[in-house]
Amino acid sequence: MSDWDEIRSHDWQFDFTWLALSFVFFCGLYIGHASGWLIILWRFHHSVPFLPGVYIWFKSLLARYVPGNVLMIVGRVMMTEPYGVPKRVTLTSVAYEQALLAASATTVLAIALPLWPKLQSFSELIWLVLIIPPLAIIGLHPAVLGRVGNFVFRKLGRETIEVFLPFREIIWVFFYYCIFWIVSGLALFASVRTVTGIAWTDLPIVIASTSLAWLTSVLFFISPSGLGVREGVYAFTLDFVFLGNNGEPSVAIATAFAILVRFWQTLIEVGLAATLMAIVKYGHFKNRLEPGSGKTAPIKKPPAG
Repeated sequence: MSDWDEIRSHDWQFDFTWLALSFVFFCGLYIGHASGWLIILWRFHHSVPFLPGVYIWFKSLLARYVPGNVLMIVGRVMMTEPYGVPKRVTLTSVAYEQALLAASATTVLAIALPLWPKLQSFSELIWLVLIIPPLAIIGLHPAVLGRVGNFVFRKLGRETIEVFLPFREIIWVFFYYCIFWIVSGLALFASVRTVTGIAWTDLPIVIASTSLAWLTSVLFFISPSGLGVREGVYAFTLDFVFLGNNGEPSVAIATAFAILVRFWQTLIEVGLAATLMAIVKYGHFKNRLEPGSGKTAPIKKPPAG
Protein backbone atom coordinates (compact mmCIF):
# COMPACT_ATOMS: atom_id res chain seq x y z
CA MET A 1 0.00 0.00 0.00
CA SER A 2 2.87 2.38 0.80
CA ASP A 3 4.35 1.72 -2.66
CA TRP A 4 1.01 2.56 -4.30
CA ASP A 5 0.76 5.79 -2.30
CA GLU A 6 4.28 6.69 -3.39
CA ILE A 7 3.42 6.01 -7.03
CA ARG A 8 0.23 8.07 -6.84
CA SER A 9 1.92 10.99 -5.13
CA HIS A 10 4.81 11.09 -7.60
CA ASP A 11 4.92 14.20 -9.77
CA TRP A 12 4.19 12.50 -13.08
CA GLN A 13 4.59 14.69 -16.15
CA PHE A 14 3.35 14.22 -19.70
CA ASP A 15 5.10 15.55 -22.78
CA PHE A 16 3.32 14.66 -26.03
CA THR A 17 6.34 15.58 -28.16
CA TRP A 18 8.55 13.04 -26.41
CA LEU A 19 5.75 10.45 -26.59
CA ALA A 20 5.59 10.98 -30.36
CA LEU A 21 9.39 10.60 -30.58
CA SER A 22 9.12 7.41 -28.54
CA PHE A 23 6.56 6.08 -31.01
CA VAL A 24 8.80 6.94 -33.98
CA PHE A 25 11.86 5.30 -32.42
CA PHE A 26 9.97 2.15 -31.43
CA CYS A 27 8.50 1.85 -34.93
CA GLY A 28 11.97 2.32 -36.39
CA LEU A 29 13.33 -0.32 -34.03
CA TYR A 30 10.75 -2.94 -34.97
CA ILE A 31 10.89 -2.28 -38.70
CA GLY A 32 14.69 -2.25 -38.52
CA HIS A 33 14.79 -5.65 -36.82
CA ALA A 34 12.25 -7.07 -39.28
CA SER A 35 14.33 -5.78 -42.18
CA GLY A 36 17.42 -7.34 -40.58
CA TRP A 37 15.82 -10.78 -40.72
CA LEU A 38 14.79 -10.23 -44.34
CA ILE A 39 18.34 -9.19 -45.22
CA ILE A 40 19.61 -12.46 -43.72
CA LEU A 41 16.99 -14.41 -45.67
CA TRP A 42 17.89 -12.61 -48.88
CA ARG A 43 21.56 -13.48 -48.33
CA PHE A 44 20.51 -17.12 -48.52
CA HIS A 45 19.09 -16.29 -52.00
CA HIS A 46 15.45 -16.63 -50.98
CA SER A 47 13.58 -13.42 -51.59
CA VAL A 48 10.35 -12.65 -49.77
CA PRO A 49 8.67 -9.34 -50.80
CA PHE A 50 9.41 -6.59 -48.31
CA LEU A 51 5.93 -5.78 -46.97
CA PRO A 52 4.76 -9.41 -46.66
CA GLY A 53 8.13 -10.28 -45.13
CA VAL A 54 7.88 -7.54 -42.53
CA TYR A 55 4.32 -8.62 -41.78
CA ILE A 56 5.50 -12.23 -41.27
CA TRP A 57 8.11 -11.00 -38.81
CA PHE A 58 5.59 -8.89 -36.87
CA LYS A 59 3.01 -11.64 -36.71
CA SER A 60 5.57 -14.14 -35.46
CA LEU A 61 6.72 -11.52 -32.94
CA LEU A 62 3.32 -11.59 -31.28
CA ALA A 63 3.77 -15.35 -30.75
CA ARG A 64 6.57 -14.56 -28.27
CA TYR A 65 3.87 -14.18 -25.64
CA VAL A 66 3.65 -17.99 -25.62
CA PRO A 67 6.39 -19.40 -23.32
CA GLY A 68 9.45 -20.86 -25.02
CA ASN A 69 9.27 -18.83 -28.27
CA VAL A 70 8.55 -22.07 -30.17
CA LEU A 71 5.43 -20.68 -31.86
CA MET A 72 7.42 -17.66 -33.08
CA ILE A 73 9.81 -19.93 -34.98
CA VAL A 74 7.15 -22.37 -36.21
CA GLY A 75 4.90 -19.52 -37.33
CA ARG A 76 7.67 -17.87 -39.30
CA VAL A 77 8.53 -21.18 -41.00
CA MET A 78 4.91 -21.79 -42.01
CA MET A 79 4.31 -18.26 -43.28
CA THR A 80 7.44 -18.19 -45.47
CA GLU A 81 6.75 -21.56 -47.13
CA PRO A 82 4.22 -20.11 -49.63
CA TYR A 83 7.05 -17.94 -50.96
CA GLY A 84 9.16 -20.98 -51.77
CA VAL A 85 11.49 -20.74 -48.78
CA PRO A 86 12.52 -24.21 -47.49
CA LYS A 87 11.97 -24.88 -43.80
CA ARG A 88 15.68 -25.42 -43.16
CA VAL A 89 16.54 -22.03 -44.70
CA THR A 90 13.98 -20.22 -42.53
CA LEU A 91 15.22 -22.01 -39.41
CA THR A 92 18.80 -21.09 -40.29
CA SER A 93 17.85 -17.45 -40.87
CA VAL A 94 16.16 -17.30 -37.46
CA ALA A 95 19.23 -18.88 -35.84
CA TYR A 96 21.43 -16.24 -37.48
CA GLU A 97 19.03 -13.51 -36.41
CA GLN A 98 19.16 -14.56 -32.77
CA ALA A 99 22.95 -14.96 -32.83
CA LEU A 100 23.40 -11.50 -34.36
CA LEU A 101 20.95 -9.94 -31.91
CA ALA A 102 22.80 -11.50 -28.98
CA ALA A 103 26.25 -10.51 -30.26
CA SER A 104 25.22 -6.94 -31.08
CA ALA A 105 23.33 -6.48 -27.79
CA THR A 106 26.34 -7.75 -25.85
CA THR A 107 28.63 -5.41 -27.77
CA VAL A 108 26.49 -2.31 -27.23
CA LEU A 109 26.07 -3.22 -23.55
CA ALA A 110 29.83 -3.64 -23.09
CA ILE A 111 30.56 -0.27 -24.71
CA ALA A 112 27.86 1.55 -22.71
CA LEU A 113 28.59 0.08 -19.27
CA PRO A 114 31.93 1.91 -18.66
CA LEU A 115 30.08 5.20 -19.20
CA TRP A 116 27.82 4.42 -16.23
CA PRO A 117 29.04 6.61 -13.30
CA LYS A 118 27.82 4.11 -10.68
CA LEU A 119 29.98 1.37 -12.18
CA GLN A 120 32.96 3.69 -12.64
CA SER A 121 32.96 4.41 -8.92
CA PHE A 122 32.41 0.75 -8.12
CA SER A 123 35.54 -0.49 -9.89
CA GLU A 124 38.14 0.86 -12.27
CA LEU A 125 38.27 -2.60 -13.86
CA ILE A 126 34.89 -1.96 -15.51
CA TRP A 127 36.79 -0.91 -18.64
CA LEU A 128 37.87 -4.53 -19.09
CA VAL A 129 34.40 -5.27 -20.51
CA LEU A 130 35.59 -3.61 -23.74
CA ILE A 131 37.27 -6.89 -24.56
CA ILE A 132 33.79 -8.34 -25.15
CA PRO A 133 33.02 -6.67 -28.55
CA PRO A 134 36.02 -8.26 -30.35
CA LEU A 135 35.11 -11.63 -28.81
CA ALA A 136 31.50 -11.23 -29.96
CA ILE A 137 32.65 -10.55 -33.51
CA ILE A 138 35.00 -13.55 -33.47
CA GLY A 139 32.12 -15.68 -32.20
CA LEU A 140 30.17 -14.88 -35.38
CA HIS A 141 32.84 -16.41 -37.63
CA PRO A 142 31.42 -19.50 -39.40
CA ALA A 143 34.14 -21.72 -37.91
CA VAL A 144 33.14 -20.72 -34.36
CA LEU A 145 29.42 -20.20 -34.90
CA GLY A 146 29.14 -23.54 -36.64
CA ARG A 147 30.73 -25.53 -33.83
CA VAL A 148 29.08 -23.74 -30.93
CA GLY A 149 25.68 -23.24 -32.57
CA ASN A 150 25.37 -26.79 -33.87
CA PHE A 151 26.47 -28.18 -30.50
CA VAL A 152 23.62 -26.27 -28.84
CA PHE A 153 21.13 -27.34 -31.52
CA ARG A 154 22.11 -31.00 -31.11
CA LYS A 155 21.61 -30.73 -27.35
CA LEU A 156 18.19 -29.20 -27.94
CA GLY A 157 17.30 -31.91 -30.46
CA ARG A 158 16.98 -29.46 -33.35
CA GLU A 159 18.36 -29.52 -36.88
CA THR A 160 21.91 -28.28 -37.25
CA ILE A 161 23.04 -25.49 -39.58
CA GLU A 162 24.66 -26.76 -42.77
CA VAL A 163 25.05 -23.58 -44.83
CA PHE A 164 26.85 -20.53 -43.42
CA LEU A 165 27.03 -16.95 -44.65
CA PRO A 166 30.42 -15.45 -45.53
CA PHE A 167 32.04 -13.71 -42.56
CA ARG A 168 32.21 -10.32 -44.33
CA GLU A 169 28.43 -10.37 -44.85
CA ILE A 170 27.83 -11.32 -41.22
CA ILE A 171 29.94 -8.41 -40.00
CA TRP A 172 28.02 -5.66 -41.74
CA VAL A 173 24.68 -7.14 -40.62
CA PHE A 174 26.17 -7.24 -37.10
CA PHE A 175 26.90 -3.50 -37.20
CA TYR A 176 23.43 -2.95 -38.66
CA TYR A 177 21.91 -4.55 -35.54
CA CYS A 178 24.21 -2.51 -33.28
CA ILE A 179 22.70 0.67 -34.73
CA PHE A 180 19.21 -0.49 -33.85
CA TRP A 181 20.16 -1.25 -30.25
CA ILE A 182 21.03 2.43 -30.05
CA VAL A 183 17.63 3.21 -31.58
CA SER A 184 16.10 1.01 -28.87
CA GLY A 185 17.87 3.09 -26.23
CA LEU A 186 16.61 6.30 -27.81
CA ALA A 187 13.05 4.91 -27.77
CA LEU A 188 13.30 4.15 -24.06
CA PHE A 189 14.98 7.50 -23.38
CA ALA A 190 12.11 9.32 -25.12
CA SER A 191 9.64 7.28 -23.06
CA VAL A 192 11.36 8.38 -19.85
CA ARG A 193 11.35 12.02 -20.98
CA THR A 194 7.63 11.72 -21.60
CA VAL A 195 6.89 11.35 -17.88
CA THR A 196 9.91 12.84 -16.10
CA GLY A 197 13.20 14.65 -16.62
CA ILE A 198 16.42 12.87 -17.56
CA ALA A 199 19.75 14.27 -18.75
CA TRP A 200 21.29 13.43 -22.12
CA THR A 201 24.39 12.33 -20.24
CA ASP A 202 22.33 9.41 -18.94
CA LEU A 203 21.65 8.12 -22.44
CA PRO A 204 24.41 5.45 -22.25
CA ILE A 205 22.73 4.01 -19.16
CA VAL A 206 19.40 3.81 -20.97
CA ILE A 207 21.00 2.17 -24.02
CA ALA A 208 22.73 -0.34 -21.75
CA SER A 209 19.42 -0.96 -19.99
CA THR A 210 17.61 -1.98 -23.20
CA SER A 211 20.40 -4.35 -24.25
CA LEU A 212 20.66 -5.87 -20.77
CA ALA A 213 16.87 -6.29 -20.54
CA TRP A 214 16.76 -8.20 -23.84
CA LEU A 215 19.71 -10.43 -22.97
CA THR A 216 18.21 -11.20 -19.55
CA SER A 217 14.84 -12.07 -21.08
CA VAL A 218 16.60 -14.49 -23.45
CA LEU A 219 18.14 -16.31 -20.48
CA PHE A 220 14.68 -16.56 -18.90
CA PHE A 221 13.07 -17.79 -22.13
CA ILE A 222 10.30 -19.53 -20.17
CA SER A 223 8.84 -16.10 -19.46
CA PRO A 224 6.60 -15.16 -22.43
CA SER A 225 8.22 -12.25 -24.25
CA GLY A 226 10.29 -11.58 -21.14
CA LEU A 227 7.25 -10.48 -19.14
CA GLY A 228 8.39 -9.35 -15.73
CA VAL A 229 12.05 -9.84 -16.58
CA ARG A 230 12.52 -6.74 -18.72
CA GLU A 231 10.43 -4.68 -16.35
CA GLY A 232 12.67 -5.77 -13.49
CA VAL A 233 15.81 -4.74 -15.37
CA TYR A 234 14.33 -1.35 -16.27
CA ALA A 235 13.25 -0.77 -12.66
CA PHE A 236 16.72 -1.66 -11.35
CA THR A 237 18.74 0.36 -13.88
CA LEU A 238 16.50 3.43 -14.13
CA ASP A 239 15.47 3.90 -10.50
CA PHE A 240 17.85 6.87 -10.20
CA VAL A 241 15.54 8.84 -12.52
CA PHE A 242 12.41 8.26 -10.43
CA LEU A 243 12.82 9.81 -6.99
CA GLY A 244 10.45 9.13 -4.12
CA ASN A 245 9.07 11.59 -1.56
CA ASN A 246 12.29 11.29 0.42
CA GLY A 247 14.39 12.28 -2.58
CA GLU A 248 15.91 8.80 -2.91
CA PRO A 249 15.64 6.53 -5.99
CA SER A 250 12.34 4.65 -5.92
CA VAL A 251 12.17 1.13 -7.34
CA ALA A 252 8.36 1.20 -6.95
CA ILE A 253 7.97 4.27 -9.19
CA ALA A 254 10.52 2.90 -11.66
CA THR A 255 8.58 -0.39 -11.78
CA ALA A 256 5.34 1.48 -12.50
CA PHE A 257 7.10 3.24 -15.37
CA ALA A 258 8.47 -0.06 -16.69
CA ILE A 259 4.96 -1.54 -16.76
CA LEU A 260 3.71 1.51 -18.64
CA VAL A 261 6.50 1.11 -21.20
CA ARG A 262 5.63 -2.57 -21.69
CA PHE A 263 1.98 -1.63 -22.30
CA TRP A 264 3.06 1.12 -24.73
CA GLN A 265 5.37 -1.23 -26.67
CA THR A 266 2.69 -3.91 -26.89
CA LEU A 267 0.22 -1.39 -28.31
CA ILE A 268 2.78 -0.41 -30.95
CA GLU A 269 3.53 -4.05 -31.81
CA VAL A 270 -0.14 -4.94 -32.24
CA GLY A 271 -0.88 -1.71 -34.12
CA LEU A 272 1.98 -2.22 -36.58
CA ALA A 273 1.04 -5.88 -37.13
CA ALA A 274 -2.60 -4.93 -37.81
CA THR A 275 -1.60 -2.10 -40.15
CA LEU A 276 0.77 -4.31 -42.13
CA MET A 277 -1.85 -7.06 -42.34
CA ALA A 278 -4.34 -4.60 -43.80
CA ILE A 279 -1.80 -3.33 -46.34
CA VAL A 280 -0.72 -6.84 -47.40
CA LYS A 281 -4.28 -8.15 -47.65
CA TYR A 282 -5.38 -5.07 -49.61
CA GLY A 283 -2.49 -5.47 -52.05
CA HIS A 284 -3.26 -9.18 -52.40
CA PHE A 285 -6.93 -8.68 -53.29
CA LYS A 286 -6.16 -5.67 -55.49
CA ASN A 287 -3.78 -7.74 -57.62
CA ARG A 288 -5.89 -10.86 -57.83
CA LEU A 289 -7.34 -9.84 -61.18
CA GLU A 290 -5.04 -9.35 -64.14
CA PRO A 291 -5.35 -5.90 -65.77
CA GLY A 292 -7.97 -5.91 -68.51
CA SER A 293 -9.35 -9.39 -67.81
CA GLY A 294 -11.68 -11.07 -65.42
CA LYS A 295 -9.34 -13.96 -64.73
CA THR A 296 -7.57 -14.53 -61.52
CA ALA A 297 -3.83 -14.01 -61.74
CA PRO A 298 -1.65 -16.86 -60.50
CA ILE A 299 0.06 -15.21 -57.58
CA LYS A 300 1.72 -16.57 -54.48
CA LYS A 301 -0.38 -17.13 -51.43
CA PRO A 302 -0.05 -14.32 -48.84
CA PRO A 303 0.90 -15.00 -45.23
CA ALA A 304 -1.79 -16.71 -43.20
CA GLY A 305 -3.71 -14.32 -41.05
